[in-house]
Amino acid sequence: MDIKVRDWKCEGESLVADCRIFKVKSKTFSHPDGRRGNFYVNESEDWIQTAPILRDPKSAEICTVLVKQFRFGSQKTSWEFPGGIIEKGETPEEAAARELLEETGYSGSPAKIVASYYPNPAIQNNLAHFAVIESAQKTSPVNWDENEEIEIRPVSVNVLDAMVKNGEISHSIAINSVYFLQKYLDSLK
Repeated sequence: MDIKVRDWKCEGESLVADCRIFKVKSKTFSHPDGRRGNFYVNESEDWIQTAPILRDPKSAEICTVLVKQFRFGSQKTSWEFPGGIIEKGETPEEAAARELLEETGYSGSPAKIVASYYPNPAIQNNLAHFAVIESAQKTSPVNWDENEEIEIRPVSVNVLDAMVKNGEISHSIAINSVYFLQKYLDSLK
């Protein structure tokens, strides 16, 4: 059976909750065939994940920097790429450099956006962006937010797949970032 998917039209919305870093809205949608329904949408600013690229001049090994922090949703720690919410008026590239510097103290060449995607379009409106920053090096102390406590670890990009497989990297956006980093590095060969 051939089905042509058609867009639903938003007819109205109301705020359910303002949760500081996101809002929950109830939205009424109608379908061209007459169906109507209320749906809840998590509205947030876009996110950034950043892979700093470190190259060992002696071995030519390519490394990146991961951060480990406690996640309140899963109630577990998670290895991830430095990142966070893009602030109003900030470009994804600016946010990538800021988040990397704040969380790790590393900086480097201007950020390059490698990918942009919807983390969960079923219930969220925002994009996640993935950036690389070449020639990264430790340049300053960290500047964490009030509730942040972050372990910082330079790792070879060759161990990222194993970290996903053994569950050390379990955050889905970090797993996407592993994929995008590998594709970016492959494109340089």
